Amino acid sequence: MATNISDLSGRLQRQHGRTQPLSQSIIAGITGLIDLTVVLATGFGLWAVYLVDTDPVTLPFYVAAILIYAVMLLQTLYAAGLYRFTWVIDPAKHAPRVIAIVVLLFLLMLAAGFALKLSHEFSRIWAFGWLSALVLLLPTARFAVASAVRHWAEQGRIRRNIVVYGAGTQGERLIRHIKKLNEPWNQIIGVFDDRKGRVNSEIDGYPVIGTLADLVLWGQENRADEILIALPWSAEERLTNITHSLAPLPTNIRLSPEFVGVDMAYSTTSYQFGVPMLSVMEKPVSGWGALAKLVLDYVLGTLFLIIAAPLMVLVAIAIKLESRGPMLFKQQRYGFNNQLIGVYKFRTMYTDRTDSNAERLVERGDPRVTRVGAILRRLSIDELPQLLNVLRGEMSVVGPRPHALKAKAAGRLYAEVVDQYAVRHKVKPGITGWAQVNGWRGNTETEKDIIGRVECDLYYINNWSVLFDMAIILRTIWVVLSARNSY
Repeated sequence: MATNISDLSGRLQRQHGRTQPLSQSIIAGITGLIDLTVVLATGFGLWAVYLVDTDPVTLPFYVAAILIYAVMLLQTLYAAGLYRFTWVIDPAKHAPRVIAIVVLLFLLMLAAGFALKLSHEFSRIWAFGWLSALVLLLPTARFAVASAVRHWAEQGRIRRNIVVYGAGTQGERLIRHIKKLNEPWNQIIGVFDDRKGRVNSEIDGYPVIGTLADLVLWGQENRADEILIALPWSAEERLTNITHSLAPLPTNIRLSPEFVGVDMAYSTTSYQFGVPMLSVMEKPVSGWGALAKLVLDYVLGTLFLIIAAPLMVLVAIAIKLESRGPMLFKQQRYGFNNQLIGVYKFRTMYTDRTDSNAERLVERGDPRVTRVGAILRRLSIDELPQLLNVLRGEMSVVGPRPHALKAKAAGRLYAEVVDQYAVRHKVKPGITGWAQVNGWRGNTETEKDIIGRVECDLYYINNWSVLFDMAIILRTIWVVLSARNSY
């Protein structure tokens, strides 16, 4: 079975290594931006063609009318569900609704202008020319978006990689249904099932390539955008165990129809692949949110590195003057998707006394720590080189702190103390985090210390936003200055 997984991984890397995951929210957002551009461009463009030489006093009326109509139109289209991905990619079916909303809002604007005795301020040629342009161009733009998405998918530029867990009748029906949709961005890349010997070796042409444990290992090396669990609704305990095992993977985990009776936190229902599904796990940061966090990391990482550069130079000199050895210390820690990354820190211990795996936590007055190192650790200055990890794309400015491989709480490894500890690796680790600004920093002398940290980390993952990140950064400044629980 390991050979099959290895072979499949190799094929996927060759076939899909350059594909980008399909983000429904980004496609919907782009459609909204195109609609806004069409409304503004046609409104102001027609004014420039027909009315540029007219009395400039009337210009504010046109600007107000165009902006008000644009806001009303986008809000109404959104409320009508016309920015849902499933509607955006099927413009032929929903174009009449778009046209109807365009015309009705235009008539509403006419009625308001008449009631307010403002209609005489506007050119009839401009008004009906604008309406005609919108009726023609808005549906055309949606056809263009749908065509572009399909074209990119057929070229292999965007794709939604789908893994099905469950090789029984329900899984077979699900696979056939997805194939009938004829949506080229949906790519089924494998089927997994633990019931070896009781299910077929392949389903509708897709081989059953491994067990649940194989799927977890495979998911850490390959991109799966969706894991669809196709099991009977009544298998509550089994479904709970499966989602429990899959939770650390940074992917959407969905239960196909015929699932009831399991109480799972943060579960939501959604319409996927033409059928309703219960999403028990969602990517915590995806679509526009992932793009915003990426930009925020690079902007803040660069800014902070520039500001901190003079201090970092002085720190490096002080380290070299006090003791032999390198200025920086690189330690292996778990990062995004449970992958190992080399985390940079200023060296705070004597070179011959360093503990690369943190098997022994630093204590107050620890003889392994240099005098300069004690100051750096107290003020958290030793963490500044991790800005390099941010710019390398391995860490975020804000996120769950990466822990050393052998770090322990009350003599037990963190993963042994906290169930689902690995779930915190569904996002990139951070230089600072919600746990750190809430007092959970420093040593983990008791199991409560790591439990509190993980609870904060999971809260952050489930409530992430750009504003939340900014609030944590501001609170971090105060926590660092107070230098509590740090030595």
